[in-house]
Amino acid sequence: SMAAPGKTRRMTAAERRRAKILEVVSELEVLPITDYKPSKKLMRFHWETLDLDPKTIKDTIWHDIGQLEPFDSEVDIDRKTFENLFHERLKSSRKRRGNNSGKDEAQGDEGGSGRGSSKSRRKREKVKPIALIESRRSYNVDITLSRFKQSHAELVEAVLAMDESRIGLEGVMRLISVFPTQDERKQVSSYTGNPSRLGSVEQFFLTMASIAGLRTRLRNFRFYLEFSQIVPKIEHALKSILRSCHKLLTSKRLQFIFRAMLFCGWYLNSGTAKAVTYGFTLSSLTRFKALKSTDRKSTLLHYVVNTVNSHFHLNKEEPLRNDGSMINSKGYLDELRTETRAACRVEMGWIESEIKHLFESLALLKVCIREAEKTAHPYPQKITKFCEYAEERYDAINDDFKKCHREFSIACAYFREREKPWEEFFSLWSGFFSEYHRVETEVANTIANRKRMERREEARRRDLKARAARRAGRRARAGERGVSASGKAKSNQGSRKRIGSRKGSGLKTSLSEDIGSRLLDEAFAAL
Repeated sequence: SMAAPGKTRRMTAAERRRAKILEVVSELEVLPITDYKPSKKLMRFHWETLDLDPKTIKDTIWHDIGQLEPFDSEVDIDRKTFENLFHERLKSSRKRRGNNSGKDEAQGDEGGSGRGSSKSRRKREKVKPIALIESRRSYNVDITLSRFKQSHAELVEAVLAMDESRIGLEGVMRLISVFPTQDERKQVSSYTGNPSRLGSVEQFFLTMASIAGLRTRLRNFRFYLEFSQIVPKIEHALKSILRSCHKLLTSKRLQFIFRAMLFCGWYLNSGTAKAVTYGFTLSSLTRFKALKSTDRKSTLLHYVVNTVNSHFHLNKEEPLRNDGSMINSKGYLDELRTETRAACRVEMGWIESEIKHLFESLALLKVCIREAEKTAHPYPQKITKFCEYAEERYDAINDDFKKCHREFSIACAYFREREKPWEEFFSLWSGFFSEYHRVETEVANTIANRKRMERREEARRRDLKARAARRAGRRARAGERGVSASGKAKSNQGSRKRIGSRKGSGLKTSLSEDIGSRLLDEAFAAL
């Protein structure tokens, strides 16, 4: 129908897409999106694509990929093989069998455990100690104190000296757990009787309450002992994050694989709006292993792995274990897989809380050192030196933490991913690299098994050929023996005939002679 005069015709969706592509090409200096035309109807690949917006694509991995030559011009792609693998399946008339069986719900009635009332056994003593603390609390504290071999005074002396040779981190943690509360200190301090008549727990509380600021010194002692354990963990975790970000941002191998994936998505979605894109979101990585081929024997990720291996000649024969798995299965992305697997174990919240704890503990320690100089129990000189050393390590950790945030933000922007906790971002990568490595192993095992079967078949053919040659040799030798035997038989038969003929002729001669002599005798007699 004709458009009304004075009104502009609305652009179609295809025209709008073409206009956006031209805008991206002119502004970012990238190549136009290749429009593929397969000879068969292919499966549709439902990935999450990026918008055709220069702001969305600029300074990302897709910007770098868009400036390179088309993937199929650099890599030898057999389009016929690809179309045979992922052409649309024919609709089957048979009904799919659904799993109608309901899931069994295990209903285990947990029998209520009877509340057995245990009678407390009280030891009868001649002099009953005075108990000021609640019985259950006193019982728990008494069990903890029984693990120390030192007296109460020796424990206090070790804490004041911060001597790790006399009391370690575990002992400090136990003392903190049983340290008297403010109400308990008031309760034992208000006792005016003979302290020796108090119970063991009450005497311990009284000793702890006799020195001001002892609880804070215990906390500082704990920080002093934990520092050498916590700081290396934090430093290692931050370095792991920095290394992972750097590898992701600079990996040419990852860029090549993304180019292969982008080509597959373009080719499968050719002719649709899903093909008009310069990139896809990271959440689409899992869909490459979800899309199965037409024969359901492989996935789209298998095709990507085969394409990468064929281009870089990685399909090398490797020795197999007894179970058929590869012995030397170093993958194309193993370095990235190792780094991201370590980085995904680093919890961003844990790092933040530990750095905050370091800052607060260090600030408290510096204040306590200054305040203790005015008292009778100053801090040891080694703690003052430790404070200076800890402050330097904290500054370095804090700088690395800020650098991690900057690099992580750059990595998220480079892959056009919204910022999230570190562990979520790197878990996504670790899962993809692990799945890629698993498919690599399957492909390598398939190739190795095929070559092993080819070797077995070749050996079987050689064996059959050798057997046939041996049989032919035996037959030839048997034929020669048969000819020689028949010749001997004929010669023997001839000799027997000659001997017989000689014997016959001799017999005839003798008979003729006898008959002749007899006839002569008869003739003379007649005369």
